[in-house]
Amino acid sequence: MSHSATAPAIVKAKTLFSQGKAHHQQGKISEAQSLYRQVLKLIPRQAEALHMLGVTEFQSKNYAQAVELISRAKSVKPDNALIHFNLGNALRAVGRLPEASEAFGVALQLRPDHFEALKNLGNTYKEQNQMDQAIACYDRLLAMSPDHPHTCYNKAIALLTQGQLAEGWDLYEYRLKCGTADGKHVRHSIPRQALNWDGGQLKKPLLVLPEQGLGDQIFYGAMLADLQASNVESFVCLDGRLQALFERSFPGSDFVLPTEIAGLDPGQQLFGAQIQIASLGKIFRREPASLSRVPSTYLKADPSLASTLRQCIRQDGKLICGLSWSSKNPETGASKSITLETMRPVLQIPGIQFVDLQYGNTQDERLVIKASTGIDIAHLDSIDNQNDIDGLAALIEACDIVITVSNSTAHLSAALGKPTMILLAHHTPLWYWHLDSITSPWYSSATLLRQTEPGQWDSVVDKAALMLKGIADLV
Repeated sequence: MSHSATAPAIVKAKTLFSQGKAHHQQGKISEAQSLYRQVLKLIPRQAEALHMLGVTEFQSKNYAQAVELISRAKSVKPDNALIHFNLGNALRAVGRLPEASEAFGVALQLRPDHFEALKNLGNTYKEQNQMDQAIACYDRLLAMSPDHPHTCYNKAIALLTQGQLAEGWDLYEYRLKCGTADGKHVRHSIPRQALNWDGGQLKKPLLVLPEQGLGDQIFYGAMLADLQASNVESFVCLDGRLQALFERSFPGSDFVLPTEIAGLDPGQQLFGAQIQIASLGKIFRREPASLSRVPSTYLKADPSLASTLRQCIRQDGKLICGLSWSSKNPETGASKSITLETMRPVLQIPGIQFVDLQYGNTQDERLVIKASTGIDIAHLDSIDNQNDIDGLAALIEACDIVITVSNSTAHLSAALGKPTMILLAHHTPLWYWHLDSITSPWYSSATLLRQTEPGQWDSVVDKAALMLKGIADLV
């Protein structure tokens, strides 16, 4: 408490703060905020009230206010590790990552055993593409808590991003203990641990299970060619939207729907082992040399439909460029997405017929662009870009080139072997885009165009426009 405050004010402030903290602990955020503010009216530099009010603003996702309040608390109590830790959280939330790293570092200087501060410092380094520093933090965490699932998973992402495949894949298995793979995991009654496949021969078929998003399943689907070559009988379960496309692309493989697997009786003992599709990496992609086995094209669109669609789209012999600009991923979509308006430098390249490959309702954005530029982006109502993936594959095949952000369309286009420019945020939690390189070891037809600064898309789009112009000039 401030020594400049009167004794009655100090007593009242203590009472109000205690009441506020009690409400806070009960999850009554607005009531707690009201009481903390009353404390600050009595004693404006009361560090605990500033700090806890900042925490409530953070919990309410008012991150800028949280930074301001917790920074004021830090100025009053610079030796409080918890204040520095929560300041780091708030700074990280507003994207001020170097300052967040500094705040977490101070918290650790004051309290070296602060597990959460060390974890968040590692994650913040990872978000700045500083993988060596992130791994050093994760190693310190593992010294405190060996085999901690989330630490092992985070270290796996950092290692895989750097191309350290063997150790990365092994640690990536910890995602199954973190719930990271559960979103698309097929619910069934076959015990996972008892039947995990180690790559050996089996007396009964292998069951391959889906996980993560549609684009991820397409990405990991490249290893089904290795699975076929291993001569292990298998049944592959993927998102139902992929079945027709994958059956055409991997003749001889058996594909089953998630609903078919979910209803199986474990007493039937139909399978000799099972594996999550991403876990195929620990068997087939352990060494950099194994990347030479990644097919340049491993998905095959319906050639008849692709030809029909191309005839519908093409005008005056123009180059056909497919566009996709948004990701709907609830966790990472916002950082990966742009607006169609941001694509304007690309759209202004002459001699191009643009095609809408974006899933979801794009009509309003396309109408705005047409009204302001006169550019008509072709949209085919006959193809549902979100649910008819086989149709979307044919539409991509009908294009000459694709420009897209990092979403399922990017994976689909590159897996089809289509020349694909992929616009990438400065930091992506998707390890398979790696760092710095303009080429991808996983997709030979992809060109990776990256932000040089977080949130700055203009230079990325300008590069795509320049490359597209160069291609159009050759047509």
